[in-house]
Amino acid sequence: MELFALSILCTIVVLAFLLKLARLDRNRVHIPTVLGSDQVNWPSVSVVIPARNEEQNIATSLGSLLTQDYPRDKLEIIVVDDFSTDNTRAIVEQLAKQSPFSVRCISGRSLPPEWLGKSNACMTGALTATGDYLYFIDADTKSEPAMLKSVIQFSESRAIDLLSFNPKQQLESRAEKAILPGVFLSIASYMNFRDSNDSSKDEAIANGQAMLFKRSAYEDVGGHSAVADQVSEDIAFAQVMKLTGHTIFWAFADQLMSTRMYTGLNTIWSGFSKNMNRIVGCRSLFDASAIFIKANIIAWSTPLLLIISSMVYFTNPSLINLWSVGINAITAVCLFVTYILLAKALFVPIHYALLVPFGVSIQSALVLNSYRLSKNKQLMWKGRALT
Repeated sequence: MELFALSILCTIVVLAFLLKLARLDRNRVHIPTVLGSDQVNWPSVSVVIPARNEEQNIATSLGSLLTQDYPRDKLEIIVVDDFSTDNTRAIVEQLAKQSPFSVRCISGRSLPPEWLGKSNACMTGALTATGDYLYFIDADTKSEPAMLKSVIQFSESRAIDLLSFNPKQQLESRAEKAILPGVFLSIASYMNFRDSNDSSKDEAIANGQAMLFKRSAYEDVGGHSAVADQVSEDIAFAQVMKLTGHTIFWAFADQLMSTRMYTGLNTIWSGFSKNMNRIVGCRSLFDASAIFIKANIIAWSTPLLLIISSMVYFTNPSLINLWSVGINAITAVCLFVTYILLAKALFVPIHYALLVPFGVSIQSALVLNSYRLSKNKQLMWKGRALT
């Protein structure tokens, strides 16, 4: 009886998790790709790329922007060299010579008191920008030729002040394929796309890899000075914009932009450790511990209980033990189907679906580590302290 009760309890936790993911999937909004357009009066756009030691990425990111199907006199690209010590600036300046658009590489400014590096670099670029729209993108992104027209048309059609979206995730190394699907799945369970896009709800999310602002709205809140000291400046910006009555929108753009965030276990761990607690809304050790326990129940309780209940049934083939086996078997199938669909959505081989529970566990450990580093003021990124 105790095994049956435990199976029921864990199944409820797992199925609640899966139902939330199903609702999230149903509420996904995709930005349609604009291939050709009758629109004549396109707004001017300033793309700002903060870049600190990005020699491995900047050629791909900037190079893809130079292929944009957008009026040449309406697009300027500003790369902010944030005190790089590698060849970032030289690569940008070389590409600028071949660009059909206006491309500038400007030097970052010294960190003012209470500012963090990325927000400071973005603000530096914004202060020199001239566009009707300010579009901040990360240096590890790759844009398709139709990207800019597509996001501008989508934003204008819905009168959006801040459009942010999730690009396609490129997973190349074994570590990325094994770990990141589970990490992304866990993160998604803490998001609510529908409420974020509803002006009457408090939920507010954004992705710092791609944030398109209407210039007037950006200036109305004071630009990046509004989030100067925030590690997760994207989420903080979404909250500020919504609180001040501006329209924010979260969408997906798998066909318009791709990114490779991290390249292996070390970069995954250090990269997510800087802000995982903020991504999932963890505010205390109790929150972090609860998230850790819940995640590992979701990851491991079903397969373990299926094994245990099967062994118990073989030694005592009672009806209640058979019910325990059946409940855990059905839940295991639901989980595995979810993992397979996730692997297909992220374009990784199906056999990596078996490793999703490990990614879920690692995400829960990242929450604990992120909370610990934040609490002890030990957050670092690219050689700079974030606390």
